[in-house]
Amino acid sequence: MAKFNAIIEAIQNSTDYGERNQFLEYILNCFNHPGSQPDEEDKALFSAFIFPEVKKLIKDIPPIASYRKKDTAMEYARNLINIIPRCHATPESVPDEDRDNIRELIEILDKESFIEAQIEEIFAKGNNSPADIDRLFCMLIPIKDEYQKGLFYQGMLHFKQAIPDMPEESCQKIEEYIKSELQRYLSCELNEDIIANLEFACDVSKFFFNEKIGELLTKILAFGINNISFFAAETLLFADFPVPQETINALARDLIYADNTYSMLKKLKKTKLFPAEFAKPEYLAKSNLVHWLSYPTELGKAPDEIEYLGKVRKGGVYYIFRYKSESDTLDSETKGKWLIGWANNDGGTFSNFDLYDNFAQKTPGKTLRYIKKKLL
Repeated sequence: MAKFNAIIEAIQNSTDYGERNQFLEYILNCFNHPGSQPDEEDKALFSAFIFPEVKKLIKDIPPIASYRKKDTAMEYARNLINIIPRCHATPESVPDEDRDNIRELIEILDKESFIEAQIEEIFAKGNNSPADIDRLFCMLIPIKDEYQKGLFYQGMLHFKQAIPDMPEESCQKIEEYIKSELQRYLSCELNEDIIANLEFACDVSKFFFNEKIGELLTKILAFGINNISFFAAETLLFADFPVPQETINALARDLIYADNTYSMLKKLKKTKLFPAEFAKPEYLAKSNLVHWLSYPTELGKAPDEIEYLGKVRKGGVYYIFRYKSESDTLDSETKGKWLIGWANNDGGTFSNFDLYDNFAQKTPGKTLRYIKKKLL
């Protein structure tokens, strides 16, 4: 009980919906693990907290101006709603006023997330006629919030397996929309949301490619932003469209994208485009690890320093590295310290943020053997 009291207090003291969501996800995980399931007293505590929050969210969500913030608040609301049936065996056990508030909040969530709902209609439910696509664009085109506009591309990628089954006229309408958006992006002042949307749009373009889109993607490469360039180059190369050698060279120099670029060229049998000086196994392994570390669930960015220690064999070749980072995802014991990570071509790339000093031996060879024995 004391544990959950502290969590509820932390939620109430936080104004950041992202942080609040982390606490709620912890509570939801507790319900899913037999050894840590909340008891009846805990459930009563949650109910006493959740229902006033539901009532407050009904007023708080609609006026939020930024859709990014609104999206996080709506995720918080959905997590709250998901906890309710775990605390109440039947809907009837929820007081009438609270049931009415829950219904009202759900209606608000449905109304506010209309782009996601329309994409769900088109792809998950198969309502993908040209009229359905027109209805989506009638909602989407007037939107000014770039983060919200990006939900279209994310939805396309989420349901990409359904795209080949779409009617041709529906695909043509999406092609025209993507073309117009790429043209718009070329004249926009770039910001975080537009860069993210360009990355998604370049990726989605491979499913709706035509010559005009190819020309626009080629112009977008001139931005020289590698997270955009990678997906634009991938789409162009898969369509057998030329990509400037300087773009490939820039991606090869970037440790976040080098290995993925080489793998993509290998799949297309075009590795001759990849600079020979970067096509070495140790460098590609370093890139593989850096790409993995850059995920938001890990460091969220490339390490500040990284050094190759050597390779070992254990059912395959593992390339071992040590790295340093000042990422906020690390705690005080690991931030700025040498940590251990490794890369393996069979999907064994990983780091558990182990301190290098805990594994260092008198010689480099002994250090590698000890890491192999204890960590691999």
